[in-house]
Amino acid sequence: MYKVLVVDDEPLMLEGWKTMVDWHACGYELCGTATDGEEALALIRACDPELVITDIRMPVLDGIGLIRAMKEMGHGAKTIIVSAYSEFSYAQHALRYEVDRYVLKPLMTDEIHSLLLDMAASLEECRQTAASSRKMQADAAADAIVGLLGNGGPAAADTAARLLGVNERTRFRLMAAESIGESGESESGKSPIAVLMKTLTEALIIDGMRAWIFEESPGLAGLLIIDNDLNEEQFEVWLEETVVKKGWPPQELAFYCSETAIGLHSVPNLYRQALEIRSRALLGSKAGIYSYRERKVTGQWNLEDMTAYVRALLQAIESNDLPGIDRSVDELVGLFGKSGAEESLMQTAVRHFRGELLRRYAERGATHREASEWLHQLLDGTESADIASWTSTSLKRLSVKATEQFTVKEKPARANSNAITEAIDYLKQHYREKIRLQELAGRFHLNPTYFGQQFKRETGHSFHDYIHRLRFDEACKLLRRTDMLVSEIAAALGYHDTEYFTTKFKALSGELPSTYKSKRQG
Repeated sequence: MYKVLVVDDEPLMLEGWKTMVDWHACGYELCGTATDGEEALALIRACDPELVITDIRMPVLDGIGLIRAMKEMGHGAKTIIVSAYSEFSYAQHALRYEVDRYVLKPLMTDEIHSLLLDMAASLEECRQTAASSRKMQADAAADAIVGLLGNGGPAAADTAARLLGVNERTRFRLMAAESIGESGESESGKSPIAVLMKTLTEALIIDGMRAWIFEESPGLAGLLIIDNDLNEEQFEVWLEETVVKKGWPPQELAFYCSETAIGLHSVPNLYRQALEIRSRALLGSKAGIYSYRERKVTGQWNLEDMTAYVRALLQAIESNDLPGIDRSVDELVGLFGKSGAEESLMQTAVRHFRGELLRRYAERGATHREASEWLHQLLDGTESADIASWTSTSLKRLSVKATEQFTVKEKPARANSNAITEAIDYLKQHYREKIRLQELAGRFHLNPTYFGQQFKRETGHSFHDYIHRLRFDEACKLLRRTDMLVSEIAAALGYHDTEYFTTKFKALSGELPSTYKSKRQG
């Protein structure tokens, strides 16, 4: 989909652009509308459109002024001028600023559809050129960073500074990552860890940070990050939440985070910190997030003991052994006291414990998003998100709450099976409504984790996939048999976002709803 911004000071014209043009069928997404040039410039910075369609006569800043401002800010979107004025002077102004097309009002829907389809080839060429340029820049930056790690001296530092756009006052952090037990390639032909690092780079940019991927040794990807206001612990929390949010299995990934330091001359040392963490006992073969800060503070790591006590605590939770929970937490806290570094090891243990809870909950049939939501529900204001403030009392309280999700109450197998069947029947009647797995499980008095497992066993699909499939079947009927708009069908089926509905529909059918409709009704 090519992103489009439409600018016109006439409300009726804007409404016409929204309703008369079948953007999706032409391969476009209307990402915004504006009523003058200044408002349009703000939207251009926010949504970065690939095509801007603008009226020529507008208050505040007209179409020609808007295009001139776009050129000055270096934005390369294609442009179409729309005007009710056919005087040659306007066309001359438009051509001066390399406007791609000049269209006169009144507009005809077929004409606009034809124009959009005609421009698709040049837009795709621009997209490919930009992607190629970004790849070349990324490759050059990666080579410069690797050269820096090889102690390339002042020349390597100067090259890196120029390519990265940094100076001697820039503060950096560095992270290395690898996939535990990684094998093969993804569908894109890249290793899973390379795909993950690209995803993390994009997430960092969205959150106002900058980062560059590099690979100094096979299988170990690095990320050089311009530091912002996040301290080490806050960055690790961001990293954990982002990995879960993006759907990557935390139990299959290992991250090694350095301290922060100022200047490119510090980068080789930051990388050595990451490698040192990786070389510690167990870290090269066990998933998790590990920081040089913790190694520096604790001095002597007792990871074997710590992971053993956490494992015992998790076993007590899963077996609903309340005395065992008390005993395991007390032993864990006792370990901190013996180490002489109670605060740092407590934070390490809590992070490891939290990650293991997420992993085990996900293994019981929940999606990673559901697992993350479940953990936030466990906290529910009773525990601080700042793990530095956790105590043995809060850890015990959290563990007891977790037993409610991991413990399946004894029920006759036939009764459980009947409850799942009733739940499926209920969904077939109410799939248009907003239904949460936890709420439906509660309706039939079942543990949510157990319910999710049994539901998938009965249907062959996860809870959410099953709902989408029910909605998809109904959407197909409505598209074939009615004249309802795609947006109306999306709303009728419980989707508040038409774009999200379109994405789900295409994932199941291989085509857009509008394409499906035209083929079946044509």
